[in-house]
Amino acid sequence: MFDQVKERALKITEALYRTTELFSDAEPLKWSLRQTALEILNAAPQDLPKFEALVKNLFLKLELASSGTFISKMNFDVLKREYTKLLSDIVSYKESYQALLDDITRSPESRRISDTVKEVVQIKKEETKKTNSNNTGRRQALLEKLKEKGPSSVGELVGTFNEPISGKTVQRELNAMVMSGDIRKEGEKRWRRYFI
Repeated sequence: MFDQVKERALKITEALYRTTELFSDAEPLKWSLRQTALEILNAAPQDLPKFEALVKNLFLKLELASSGTFISKMNFDVLKREYTKLLSDIVSYKESYQALLDDITRSPESRRISDTVKEVVQIKKEETKKTNSNNTGRRQALLEKLKEKGPSSVGELVGTFNEPISGKTVQRELNAMVMSGDIRKEGEKRWRRYFI
């Protein structure tokens, strides 16, 4: 349908050009009518308010041209009728496009997809809560171990937990605790010690 609307706009623009060909080149109305017709031709149908404003502006200019001796009443009526039809086509195009979008968003499949996305988000939130509570538990255990033993390396702190946790995980927890100011560190790499 969009192609039909553009085709109609092109034909009307051609007709307006033929009609204004009789105007003197020195007449500003000739160039103003053509400029507005080109803006209508290039306007995006999705921007209905702009399109409508351009057509109304063109109607005013056409009325001005027909009130003088520039164009005949018949040519004025034909152009006005065709631009009115074009505007009507744009409105119906936009309405049918919106109806299509509404159908898509209301389809059972899209509702299922939306529900699935909500479930995944909920699961992720629960996993994040669980991870955060695990992190809090690990950090608490690390703090207690550091209070008990004093300055310790990552390797010495890995055995703190009842469950198997990698040295990298312990190191990440310790670094996060250093960043938050809960503990301090000194030394480099293998010789690094963490303490309260």
